[in-house]
Amino acid sequence: MTHLDARPLLFVISGPSGAGKGTALRFLTERSLLRRVPTYTTREPREHETRGVDYNFVVEDEFFKLHDEGVIFEYTRTYAASYYGSPKRLLAADDPDALLTELDPSGLVRVRTASQRRVIGIFVTTSSEEELHHRLQLRGQGSEAAQRLRIRTDQLTWAWVYDYVLVNDDRERFFHDLEIVVRSELIKHEGAKRMLDLKTESNPTLQGRS
Repeated sequence: MTHLDARPLLFVISGPSGAGKGTALRFLTERSLLRRVPTYTTREPREHETRGVDYNFVVEDEFFKLHDEGVIFEYTRTYAASYYGSPKRLLAADDPDALLTELDPSGLVRVRTASQRRVIGIFVTTSSEEELHHRLQLRGQGSEAAQRLRIRTDQLTWAWVYDYVLVNDDRERFFHDLEIVVRSELIKHEGAKRMLDLKTESNPTLQGRS
């Protein structure tokens, strides 16, 4: 049963490589709907990526140092020899803004379990493996296609834990559906905050409680 929840929001985008995660992240930030929190990775940046915006790119020694210090909350090894880690700030609710990040399915589960925010998972996928293979070829990742398609199959088994599954087979429809999802959740959150404010006004002893 759904219910009102006034906790700050964290939107998590997941999906196989080539499905359109980066496209979704750029669309939502360029429309100023959400503020993105970059995760950490040990891989090299691609041509179109910006440090501190798309990812925090670090070498492996620094990555594990940040993990030992608690800056990186959890990590995984998805493709090749590269590590991806979630910043601990995803767990805190002191920032009232709605945040956006990219995680793999296991990262979503771990962050959702530990975060003080209401975590909303959006899984992005393609309509078929053939379409995904074509996109990987266009991205110059054809040599890795078999591994990435296998990971896609594994990730699809996780799709049931997400709040939304969006198929990116038509760009305009994809953007339309993505914006509807985010705006609907923002409207729901604003209503929950207002109801909490009214409750607090009627009972001052609730001040500071969520």
